[in-house]
Amino acid sequence: MRAKAAGSGAGEAAPGGTPLVRATRPRNRRELIIAAARELFSRDGYANAAMSDIAAAVGIGPSALYRHFGGKQELLHAVVTEALDSCLAGLYPAGPGELDVLVRDFAASALARRELGVLWQREARHLPREQYAELSRRLHAARRTLAGQLTAARPGLDPAHTELLSWGTLGVAASLAYQHVELTTPDLVARLMRRVATSAPPGLGEPRPGAPRGALRHRSRREALLAAATELFAERGYASVSLEDTGAAVGIAGQSIYHHFASKHDLLATAVHRGVERLWVDLAEVLASARDHAGALRHLVWRYIRMALVSRHLVTVIATEAEHLQEADRLRTRQFQRDYIAEWLHLLHAVHPAMTPAEARVRVQTVLTVVNDVARTPRLATRPGIDRALRQLGCELLELDSDPLPE
Repeated sequence: MRAKAAGSGAGEAAPGGTPLVRATRPRNRRELIIAAARELFSRDGYANAAMSDIAAAVGIGPSALYRHFGGKQELLHAVVTEALDSCLAGLYPAGPGELDVLVRDFAASALARRELGVLWQREARHLPREQYAELSRRLHAARRTLAGQLTAARPGLDPAHTELLSWGTLGVAASLAYQHVELTTPDLVARLMRRVATSAPPGLGEPRPGAPRGALRHRSRREALLAAATELFAERGYASVSLEDTGAAVGIAGQSIYHHFASKHDLLATAVHRGVERLWVDLAEVLASARDHAGALRHLVWRYIRMALVSRHLVTVIATEAEHLQEADRLRTRQFQRDYIAEWLHLLHAVHPAMTPAEARVRVQTVLTVVNDVARTPRLATRPGIDRALRQLGCELLELDSDPLPE
């Protein structure tokens, strides 16, 4: 849903219920535009937010908006840059080894720019390659700063664990964009960040990002098209991939593509549906074999990790491209996500009945986001033992004992 044109009064609510800013003083108009665009891009998606929507949200005309930004892509760059810099600012004030100060400050800055996760993971791919690469360098520099802090606080920490725990701490921050929970203080976020930063996961092998891919391919042309489309959508974004690109990836051209899929939308909907049904099958098998709620939750963490590591492109498409689904499919996917999270919450409540619903939801979403982020980071995802390390981390975030793996 897009924001409606604003009247003259301040304090009107956007469709999502959050009051949008109003341009009361010309000198801060650029900041107001960035704030309104940040909300609309993160809530509705870059593709669905028009410049006229942003102008209306600020209470100005389109011509006034274009005096500050030459186009929507330029505005997106300003939005992502400001969110990235504001969120990561909390990593720098702490002195060497001051872990408590670090998580306190980073939790506060991450909560203040909680939209960063979705802006970076879903919307930043719309930027020109050079701008995306420059912002990526900033993120990696911040990750190295965080790794240095972890090393100072824990001198004996293995470099492989330092890399995992620094990305995991950033994953806690990224998860805030997907939380539909009111967090009035950063205390819970800081506790989760500290939990990750002080974890002692099992050993990890050397990364194998250049490992050769399997030589076997689908015999079915339909399945080959679906696999190719899923990978292309994940790596380049749905909007940047044509049906012809997908056909070319598997040697199918022209009208032959339409013998298998009616449109690019059909390909995307099939991929998303395939992914969500796989999660439900995993969940059903976990529940059928579990002896108690804690065992089921531990096993569910493990099954989700294995699925994400093996099907990282599918996980990426569900997380970043579902906004491009047609309305009925998009609503169905959102309902699936709510229902799936509710299953995790039911199990967690049975294990920790005193845990508030808000805290439980934050913890579950944090686990899923950290796993997804690691699965999409080749240097981590290809390390032998990463599945077991993630399982321990996930169990710790859910306050579960990490029992032996299920058979």
